[in-house]
Amino acid sequence: MDSNIMEIIEEFMESALVQWVQLFEKMVEKEDGVPLYSQYMEVNSMSQSARDRYMRLTNGIFLNEVMRVIDPNPKVERLYNSERDDHMLRVQNFSILNRHLRAFYQEDMQQLILMPLPNVAILGQDPLTEAAVDELRRLLLLLLGCAVQCEKKETFIQQIQSLDIETQAAIASCIQQSKCQIVLF
Repeated sequence: MDSNIMEIIEEFMESALVQWVQLFEKMVEKEDGVPLYSQYMEVNSMSQSARDRYMRLTNGIFLNEVMRVIDPNPKVERLYNSERDDHMLRVQNFSILNRHLRAFYQEDMQQLILMPLPNVAILGQDPLTEAAVDELRRLLLLLLGCAVQCEKKETFIQQIQSLDIETQAAIASCIQQSKCQIVLF
């Protein structure tokens, strides 16, 4: 584990991208109506450490569910939940998410992602590294790009507008950054 990783994680968990993805907590539900966020996320819980909240982001389940809110018509693939810290399940979950992201950009939006997709091995093997935080940031940028261009973009943009002005400005910067990584074909 990197020596200053906890500082990096704490800073990342306070970033505009994480604040944005937290907006999906109440939208992510199972088919039977039981909120998934109650099981997996609880990102806003002040009783949890930044590390615990970060680890919930890095299991891949919540972020896959966010992508399914953005694009409710994915190729159905089973997500893997584990109470243990199983790196192979994380890798599989992030691989599913990468496939969904790529398909959405290419097939639904007719766009090509120029940047490399997030490295699932880095995210899955040891999420408590600076490299994993960087990969997770890249993943959130791609999710944000999908959200602000999809059919339900007005809903997601209204959510962003509910945040404070400083966070909105940071998210606008992230949107511009994500647009620089995408081209129409």
